[in-house]
Amino acid sequence: MLKETYKAKLEEMRGKNPDAEFIEVTRSRGHLLSPSWELLKRYKQNHDWDMYKREFIAQMDNDECWAEMKRIWEMAQKKDVYLVCYESDGQNCHRHLLINMMRIRFGENPNTSPPLKG
Repeated sequence: MLKETYKAKLEEMRGKNPDAEFIEVTRSRGHLLSPSWELLKRYKQNHDWDMYKREFIAQMDNDECWAEMKRIWEMAQKKDVYLVCYESDGQNCHRHLLINMMRIRFGENPNTSPPLKG
């Protein structure tokens, strides 16, 4: 199952889910599924979540990113896979966008899934 958490809870979640896979989708880790520095900086300045969503989704819409999302999605069909970044629960975060993108493209209908934060 595809899940999410944030860096401050990472060790706690690893302790609760020792068989799970944790993937840090952060810019500092240089992960393919992280926002560009430019987009991240603009969002931190203007807090325009609609702009961020549009541009992030556009940045992810390429063969390399979709291949990585498919790899993660397929792994999540066999075990718990957590997307990890910095924003805490209740905050806008790209990990929620990624999960929704994967659900739409590879699996669950987002209209029947629990609503995602962000």
